[in-house]
Amino acid sequence: MDSPPPKSYLHPQTSLMKSRLLCLLVTILSAALMAHSQSYFSYGNRIEPEWLAEIGMSAGAMNCLTDIGGNPGQGVKPVKDINWNQTRPALAVFLAISYHSLFSLKLGLMAGSISGADSLLKNGNASSVNRYGRNLHFKTDLVELSLNAEWYPINFFFRNSDAPLFSPFLSAGIGIFKFNPRTSINGTWVALRPLHTEGEGFPEYPDRTIYKQFSWSLPFGMGILYDAGKLVRFRLEAAYRLTATDYLDDVSQSYINPAIFSRHLPPEQADLAASLADRSKELNGVIAHQPGEKRGDPSNNDAWFSCLLSISLALGRQLRK
Repeated sequence: MDSPPPKSYLHPQTSLMKSRLLCLLVTILSAALMAHSQSYFSYGNRIEPEWLAEIGMSAGAMNCLTDIGGNPGQGVKPVKDINWNQTRPALAVFLAISYHSLFSLKLGLMAGSISGADSLLKNGNASSVNRYGRNLHFKTDLVELSLNAEWYPINFFFRNSDAPLFSPFLSAGIGIFKFNPRTSINGTWVALRPLHTEGEGFPEYPDRTIYKQFSWSLPFGMGILYDAGKLVRFRLEAAYRLTATDYLDDVSQSYINPAIFSRHLPPEQADLAASLADRSKELNGVIAHQPGEKRGDPSNNDAWFSCLLSISLALGRQLRK
């Protein structure tokens, strides 16, 4: 009986398939190498990757515009009513990716705090007496996760010449942040949301729902990027944020009847809520407001803003002269 033929003769297509597979792998590898070589472009005095990744951190300050505090006179937005002495520190980390040095997408995580106090209006004029007499104050920690787009318009004019080291940019994006307004009484900071100081969630005020501790933000601003070298980049940027909440300071609507607190809260908590809902008595010994009187302004949501100096490491660059 004849011995079986070699396997190469049993499957004559095998060698052909191996050859085709080898050709395919060579083709893919060649295409990948070609794509890699084409992923860099000449930009003035640099060779840049089309997509430049960055990782960085920021430090700076934040402040806010809410119903509490402000400056003497009729409260207006956005600049005149800022209490600059209420500016607080902020920190952030971010990841960014830029396309052709023209556009960037930046994912950032920021943490800081904001605060305000009616007591700042003590020496104000007659138009700010009511705000001073309200005698409210607050602070809240903020943590924001945001996605922002940056546009470098000046770089469109330097495609065939030396690229600028300083690149102004405009930015806009969307974010989500967490807040928890607190106030101080007898040296202790107390969370205000559980006290329902304006009757939020009470059946007597069906239009006042309990506000959430998370809200959307729409940051927009401007800045300047300094390209310091192959690895290091610096940014100085300022951003203003519109928000979807009017309760950063726990103030928005009108005063309620303090007797209502005892219907829905434990006795000790009800007494605390009544004391913190109207603190005018701490100034003059008497309650100065009646239920239904204006406590805040629901026509405008609260806002906050930041100014940050950032340093980042650029990844994937080949050359920088």
